Amino acid sequence: MGWFKTFMEKYVTTHDTGGVSIDADTVIIDISAETYLKELAVYTAVSLISNAISRSEIKCFVAGKPQKNQDYYLLNVSPNKNETSSLFWHKVINTMVRGGEALVVNNAGKLYVARSFTREEERPILGDTYTGVDIGGGVTLRKKFNQSNSYLFKLDNIEVNKLIMGMFESYDKILQAAASAIKRSGAKKYKLHIDSVKAGDKEFQEEYRNVIQKQLREYLKSDDAVYPEFDGYALTADEATKTTGGSSNDFIALRNDVFKTVAGAFHIPDAMMTGNINNLKDVINSFLTFGVDPFADNITEALNKCGGVDNYLKGNYYKVDTGKVKHRDIFELATAIAAVISSATLSINEVREEIGWERVEEEWADQYYITRNFAEIGKYLEETESGDTQVQEKGGVRRL
Repeated sequence: MGWFKTFMEKYVTTHDTGGVSIDADTVIIDISAETYLKELAVYTAVSLISNAISRSEIKCFVAGKPQKNQDYYLLNVSPNKNETSSLFWHKVINTMVRGGEALVVNNAGKLYVARSFTREEERPILGDTYTGVDIGGGVTLRKKFNQSNSYLFKLDNIEVNKLIMGMFESYDKILQAAASAIKRSGAKKYKLHIDSVKAGDKEFQEEYRNVIQKQLREYLKSDDAVYPEFDGYALTADEATKTTGGSSNDFIALRNDVFKTVAGAFHIPDAMMTGNINNLKDVINSFLTFGVDPFADNITEALNKCGGVDNYLKGNYYKVDTGKVKHRDIFELATAIAAVISSATLSINEVREEIGWERVEEEWADQYYITRNFAEIGKYLEETESGDTQVQEKGGVRRL
């Protein structure tokens, strides 16, 4: 709800209810269509990136080997009692984009995204400290946090959201003009011809205001209506004011332009923002490389920075793996799986984990296999001449 509150405060004009009591959950607001469009574009971009990060696996390495420990549970399953990791990372990415940075604190072994905080000390050498950390629900932590128990995620020094909103100030007038043109193109105007004698009659003018004008208004508003036309009156369409104006295609083109502009700011392929995807594989690869990986790298670096250089050199570190973001069909991957197993690139269990399957608790599933195609030519010729066709094992690699 944090981003919605910010959105409300920035864009919404509330109404005075004149002392009328309304439900506490009811808010009467005015929001322009242009604001909706801008907010929808930014939300779409942030949602795409957040979904990708939440689908990624944050691997925890201990002594250079991946482990599923408490840190793994906090980062991939549930960081605290009230949130799942998916919701947690959505909040982190959304806060980064809209506020320029996101602070996550470790309190009593649980992780929380700060809704607001105070940078108490800026210490370039020892590291900044933070106080007054609001984690939502009316809870503000009194504890002082430093670089050992907090993570500051900050992609760069520029608040992308502010740049986008500033640029869209010029789009507002264009969007309003397009909407007005579409409205005018569908409007109809009429001429009411009145006898010149009646036009100058004060009694008639009063009758026109109270009766005829009301009848005309109801007639023009209704889809099906009958208008009684009296002698001395003639209602005709005003062809001179008829205009072709703009069409809905103009508005759609502007909408697509807004979405493409936001896509460029977040390095997301236009096709993903507009939904017009032709080459899905290339689009997804481009999205992951330029739109998601920078956020993944930032999270990886922030997590490892907190652990310190000693832990990192000992092989204790974190890594955000975005390889599982894409949907994988086991039958489409069959040839590739056979290739990585037969070349000793991955073991069977490593392949199963990569595609999201459970490990096989057998010794052979952790061994590496290599075919004769990858053997050294000299050894291959020696084995061929000796007629040795048995499976050989050497250094944990089984040669077939």
